[in-house]
Amino acid sequence: MNLAEIDSMPDLMLTQGGPGDALLHHLRLAQPQSHTGSRREALMLAAITLVPLCLFAMLEGLAFRRVTIPFFDDIATHVRFLVAVPILILADVPIGARLRQVARQFLIAGIVRDKDAPRYGEIVTSALKLRDSRVAELALFGLAYLATYQAMKGVTHSGHTWFRPAADLTPVGYWYAFVSLPIWMFLIWRWIFREVVWSRFLWQVSKIDLFLTPAHPDSAGGLGFLGKGLIPFGIVAFAISSVTCGSAASRIIFSGARLEDFQSAFIVLAILMLVVFVGPLMVFAPTLINLRQTGLLRYGILASRYTELFDTKWVESALATDDRILGTEDIQSLGSLGDSYDMIRRMRLVPLEISDFIALVLPTVIPALPLLLTVVPLKVILSQLFRLIA
Repeated sequence: MNLAEIDSMPDLMLTQGGPGDALLHHLRLAQPQSHTGSRREALMLAAITLVPLCLFAMLEGLAFRRVTIPFFDDIATHVRFLVAVPILILADVPIGARLRQVARQFLIAGIVRDKDAPRYGEIVTSALKLRDSRVAELALFGLAYLATYQAMKGVTHSGHTWFRPAADLTPVGYWYAFVSLPIWMFLIWRWIFREVVWSRFLWQVSKIDLFLTPAHPDSAGGLGFLGKGLIPFGIVAFAISSVTCGSAASRIIFSGARLEDFQSAFIVLAILMLVVFVGPLMVFAPTLINLRQTGLLRYGILASRYTELFDTKWVESALATDDRILGTEDIQSLGSLGDSYDMIRRMRLVPLEISDFIALVLPTVIPALPLLLTVVPLKVILSQLFRLIA
């Protein structure tokens, strides 16, 4: 396909439109995807979720006292609404742009054959329809309030929390339970839904007869670019991890919990993030396994034929003088063939490089570093670090 034909194909704009978009348009928050529009949306949602809580907590005397964890001491709440909510909104721009680029790469690199281009266009159109599904939108709103209900249900009535200082909710608790927390939950579920749409798109594309080459230098048959699409998702991972670590820090500081008490929670969180973000790439594993096996067989046949001819010409032949050997390119070709076969043998069965994986995991780990300071003094950490360096 030429560039004009590629430009005529629909683009997979995963983060433009979809659940919540109509509501944001009514509030004049949603605009064509841009840094300016995303910043406005992020600031407005941060204000809607946090400012009323601050005002109600001060009016009710819950900002600094009366409960075990007053409002201004609740690290998790401030991280959730002041940091994580804006990040989940701002992530739309880089992730949307990267996934659009990755989806177009199937066409630009010629991985989707010309005869399958119409089918590819249908897959993109189907993904966009699912993205804008009203049923999915209602389901996400329902899941957001269900998750909020479960979170509020687990809160004790012993005056421990500022948003539920007694058996009955106060105004600050009502805003938290019906506005702030559901918005946070909805944003999380929206990103999970987008991953579902992305997974379905990749699964359908994997069923096309893709033009993949087993000896491709990316060691993934030409699909190595898919791993690069994971890198911006580290932004979402950072937002979720920061709230988890903030919640753990609050309980360690004010409730006497220990860092060890949250080990299982962190492990489960890490596994869930890998499933959500890395899982979609697994749909290409059968394709790459078959490509590797087929490539080894075909290149093995070629290698057998070539080495037989090479042996006959240069090993068994009496004409193989020193001058002729030095001037031939056959030996270089034999080495290149060996390199190609070795590259096929080392093919990755998932189109993901270690560097891509680190770029996704590192933002998840960063919020946990300040958490260590709640149990290990900074002086001790620096002392141990200097001992390792010295």
